[in-house]
Amino acid sequence: MTSFARTDEQRMLAETLDAALVGGGTDWASAVQQTGLDALGVPASEEGLGTDLRDAAVVAAAFGRANVVLPWAEHWVATRLGGRGDGGPRADGSAAALTRARGERERRWAEDALTTLHCAEIVGLCRRMLRDAALFSKERKQFGVAIASFQALRHRMADMAMILEQAEAITGAAIVSLEADEDPARERSVSAARVVCDDAARLVGEGAVQIHGAMGLTAELRLGGYFRRARMLAQGDGTARAHLRRYAA
Repeated sequence: MTSFARTDEQRMLAETLDAALVGGGTDWASAVQQTGLDALGVPASEEGLGTDLRDAAVVAAAFGRANVVLPWAEHWVATRLGGRGDGGPRADGSAAALTRARGERERRWAEDALTTLHCAEIVGLCRRMLRDAALFSKERKQFGVAIASFQALRHRMADMAMILEQAEAITGAAIVSLEADEDPARERSVSAARVVCDDAARLVGEGAVQIHGAMGLTAELRLGGYFRRARMLAQGDGTARAHLRRYAA
């Protein structure tokens, strides 16, 4: 579960967060400040941990896998744009993060960075929803056999796995384009990731809920929280239709 991690340090960060964030519901102090993650986005010249967007995406995906609902993307973008200080997120919403942008070009970059980090979180959420659905399908029985043996459900989970892999790959491409910071290629890549992640949030979430049956959206199962968070993120950053138009333009 090391989404977007390329280096050994990033893989170690992902694995450490997966172990530390078990259970979800972690507050800002324990999830970010006590782990030192608030130093991400701060240049090394200022005694920070650097401004690598991929590091931020590794954290966003880990938060998604644990369903830790915190404004990480907004905080990181605000930090990257110069925000400093202690006591909580440096921005608790997209608008607050974008106010730190100096000029239209930097604002467009910041909007795309927010979208990409939200895509990384969606990938993390979908990764856990697919895992939970696969495990449950081996436990739930109908007609005396596990439903995982039903061909229709196996095809459904294969489709869920395929769209998830596409979402992760195209989000990785968006990260590369943002690091290159070439406007036309970046905008197309980010919009493509946004559209595919919208599809992933819907297809993986709905599939996982269906596999769990009527329990899928109940408070007793964590799946409902994952699905709601994924759909909420998919509804932000402009609609999928708007990103399709930007990609086509």
